[in-house]
This record gives sequence, structure tokens and C-alpha cells, in this order.
Amino acid sequence: MKENILMLLTLEEISNITKGLKIAIDAVNENNMKIDEKLADNIEDVLRKLLQVEAECSK
Repeated sequence: MKENILMLLTLEEISNITKGLKIAIDAVNENNMKIDEKLADNIEDVLRKLLQVEAECSK
């Protein structure tokens, strides 16, 4: 069964996840950490999607 994960999260939880993803991206970029390119793309993609959801739900 495939559930929509957003249905299980509150707006505050989504906000906390986006903050954590931003911190992770910044840490990788600032420390020149090597991570898989696909993983980096996936993190950025999820962050964009969650920011969009957060903006829509905050209206």
C-alpha cells in the first residue's frame, strides 16, 4: 500500500524537515563533502517539493 506521506505530517513537521534538509545541503556544500550526485539531486528535489507544500498549506 502506497500512502501519501504528507497526509501523515503536520505543517510544523514539514517545516522542521525543510529546515533539516537546508542544513544538510549547506553542510555538504560548505564542507566540500562528497556525496552521491543522485542523492544530492534527490535531497534538493524533496526540499523543493516540501517548500511548495509548506507555502500552499500556509495560505
